[in-house]
Amino acid sequence: MKKLDIKSVLIGVLATALVFVLIGATSPNKNLGDIVVNSINVLDENGNSVVWLNADEEGGMIGARNTDGKTVIGLGGAEDGGMLLISNSDGKTVAGLGVDGAGGGALKTFNTHNKGVGYFGSSEDGDGVVVLSDRYGDAGWAVSGKQ
Repeated sequence: MKKLDIKSVLIGVLATALVFVLIGATSPNKNLGDIVVNSINVLDENGNSVVWLNADEEGGMIGARNTDGKTVIGLGGAEDGGMLLISNSDGKTVAGLGVDGAGGGALKTFNTHNKGVGYFGSSEDGDGVVVLSDRYGDAGWAVSGKQ
């Protein structure tokens, strides 16, 4: 069985979007109208979902799974913004890029035990913050950009 890599998934998603755009652009006399679905799933040769797009009450999710069925990339929306999550081959989140609890941007990293060990983002006051934590997720070093 072929291995699924992230580049291939992203290329597949972008190519699919491009096909929809080209169909609309090359068919000026054929209006496709609105396409409304609850979800889209791309299946591998064994019928396993490898890429999906679904809408839900929290804003929806786009994701990709590896050949073992573990989610390796997730892009989702929520009430306070969106988040890109990247997971290892075991399906454990190792990095996240998106909106923090205060509405600013944040980059978060996690160790193999799913403990937050790095944070680069903003404080509740809007100042830049960097926090490094130990393997247990306890903050060990932090600095603020506040002068």
